Amino acid sequence: MEDRELFETHKEAVYHYCLYMLHSRADAEDACQEVFVKALLADRSGIEYVKAWLMKIAANECHSLVRRRTNGRVKEKRAFWLTVPLSSSQSVEQTYERTETSGEFEEMLGRLKPKLREALLLYYMADLSTNETAEALGVPLGTAKSRISRGLKALKKLTEKEPALPEKEGDARASSY
Repeated sequence: MEDRELFETHKEAVYHYCLYMLHSRADAEDACQEVFVKALLADRSGIEYVKAWLMKIAANECHSLVRRRTNGRVKEKRAFWLTVPLSSSQSVEQTYERTETSGEFEEMLGRLKPKLREALLLYYMADLSTNETAEALGVPLGTAKSRISRGLKALKKLTEKEPALPEKEGDARASSY
């Protein structure tokens, strides 16, 4: 397969996978570009499943970007909290609660364990077969099937557990009168 054909055939699948993993169009575009740069420079002569191979490169690229992003956030938070003086008007519990509730909940996929989320994305979003998913993840076929199954069960559990956001305690009482 020639370079141009490789890119044209798989660019959308790689981009969508990166987008779902990174939740940012700009990051997905950057990661996608890196994937194809690496793929075009690599020797592809012995590769049986080209799409699975590309998705493995994409997965590694996304993991690296997420790891760098997470390390950066941790450093930023640590620096921020070291510079903020303790306020006498707020207790430690109030400060902790405020920081915990200030962030938004991610989508259900974001709540899954990374290994399960990755297997589901490769299988459903990248439209890989179970064999290709296993190869992309670098795991045995049974492990890939298990992760897909466990991921689906976890998603089902999340939808059953949280069909809607719970009302605040004061709201529930006010609406019952």
